[in-house]
Amino acid sequence: MRITSWNVDSVRARLSLIEDWLDRTQPDVTCWQETKCPARRFPRHAFTQRGYELAITDAGGHGGVAIASRVGLADVEIGIPGSKAPLNEQRSISATCQDVRIHTIYAPNGRKVGTRHYEIKLAWFSLLGAWVQMDGLSEGQPTVVIGDFNIAPYDHDVWEPHRYRKRNLTSPAEREAFSQLLGHGLTELRSNGSDVTEPHFTWWNRRSDFFETDRGWRLDHALADPATASRLDSINVDRDERSRDGCSDHAPLILDVS
Repeated sequence: MRITSWNVDSVRARLSLIEDWLDRTQPDVTCWQETKCPARRFPRHAFTQRGYELAITDAGGHGGVAIASRVGLADVEIGIPGSKAPLNEQRSISATCQDVRIHTIYAPNGRKVGTRHYEIKLAWFSLLGAWVQMDGLSEGQPTVVIGDFNIAPYDHDVWEPHRYRKRNLTSPAEREAFSQLLGHGLTELRSNGSDVTEPHFTWWNRRSDFFETDRGWRLDHALADPATASRLDSINVDRDERSRDGCSDHAPLILDVS
């Protein structure tokens, strides 16, 4: 199974890039973040004509996630069941695709350490971990959690770590939230089994020459239960897509599981 994830930063604005990328990459399941599109205007045809079933959130001018699958799409849950405001935003979709329970997420940004937005982010991650565990992980269900986590969990996930170690996206509490999510029984998947200390950035600021000089952050991640992780053939960051004209500021993740 090929599973992909991409914070596309507006599915309608980048539709031609998305269609070309789907045709070249041929994912079985593809997950999208920051679709920035209400359900009535979502370009469903781009996916359905390629054989995909769709589950989407009803996003307005920001946020939004989607899953497209051509290996089945069952037991769909939009958001985290039972959550209350301000934790009930539609930031996740959970669905069973073939034999794998896939959760795609677009985590809150947090904005600034110590603010209400930051505290909401930490609480949301705690709720996400409990939901994933309840939703089959604790019973041995093959599970993948994939998407834009808005956390750089290690110093080598930031181009100049000493500048950002205590700021939003890299703060100790956010990194602990990431660690606690792993503690529910998930394994972090890394590019081709490479050394965990090697950077594999997925996001580059649009300003200046940040991408050309590789001043990036690793904010997009894939986690899996140990049995599914053992089936990993490869996981790669599609940097070529990030270099195209009109691209998103995130690069796609491509995950192959045997």
